[in-house]
Amino acid sequence: MSTKPGKFGELPPSSTGERRAPLPMVTQPMIPVSARESSDPMDPGATRVDNPLQTLKPESAAVLFGKPTAISAPLAAHVAQQKALVPGAAPPEVGLTQHHLPDEAHDPRLSLVIDPDSERSAAFRVLRHHLLEVGRPQCVVVSSASAGEGKTSVAINLALSLAECGRAKVLLVETHVRRPQLATTFKFVPPWCFAEQLAAHRQQPMLPWSLVEIPGLWLHVAAINPRIEKTQLLDGPAFAIAIERLRLAGYDHIVVDAPPVLGSADVNLLADAADAVLMVVKSRTTTTRDLRRAIDQIGANKVAGTVLV
Repeated sequence: MSTKPGKFGELPPSSTGERRAPLPMVTQPMIPVSARESSDPMDPGATRVDNPLQTLKPESAAVLFGKPTAISAPLAAHVAQQKALVPGAAPPEVGLTQHHLPDEAHDPRLSLVIDPDSERSAAFRVLRHHLLEVGRPQCVVVSSASAGEGKTSVAINLALSLAECGRAKVLLVETHVRRPQLATTFKFVPPWCFAEQLAAHRQQPMLPWSLVEIPGLWLHVAAINPRIEKTQLLDGPAFAIAIERLRLAGYDHIVVDAPPVLGSADVNLLADAADAVLMVVKSRTTTTRDLRRAIDQIGANKVAGTVLV
């Protein structure tokens, strides 16, 4: 039976009657990928992404991209525009606090640190390769439709994979004020909470930025203090200004660990300041309905691709 996509990338039923649906490929034009959906017994109206490709394992990470030439024209133009830095603009001052990872057991989210030769670590290098092919965005926001779908792990390991060759200068930025994870994952206390820095730089734009350097990983981190008041909101306009300034600091890549999309407008503000968005999809957890809602909220022209974990 033919698997040629129909309207909106729909696939016809298989010969066994199995119900199928595409996992959206959010490059333009939309490229469907065969996927099965499993019903949610708690919500009959919802379906969950179930093993989108037979070669993928739930514990592995894999990127689902179209060909590099399939990147949308608006996204490519935005990347080029953001790379054209203001001539003569002075780079910001950056203060670094070194933090060495402890020798004891590492957080399991640090895949490239714990087992750099694993299948999962290799998958993140594939993600790096595909991302660099799709317009080479300097600032990438990593998000998901809902909480608990693995976006922080993807953001961390994407940043580590970009930095591991030692030739790229990489900054990992945390923006999920309500559930900060980076300080806990890397086991440090931020010398200055990134959310508080945003507020301070609104008043004094030329203040130095305070970041954490992790020797051996070639990575700089701007983290939120886990003890911050959870009712505090992300200052979107201040973040946009901060990214413009940090681009001038010489970073080849800025990876932003963002909040989930649904139920908040934070990611829309972050996406406006970034070059591209990666959407994380958790096998057998993320529903296709939520994924499509999240993509619609952000705008498909800003989403570079989806990552299955």
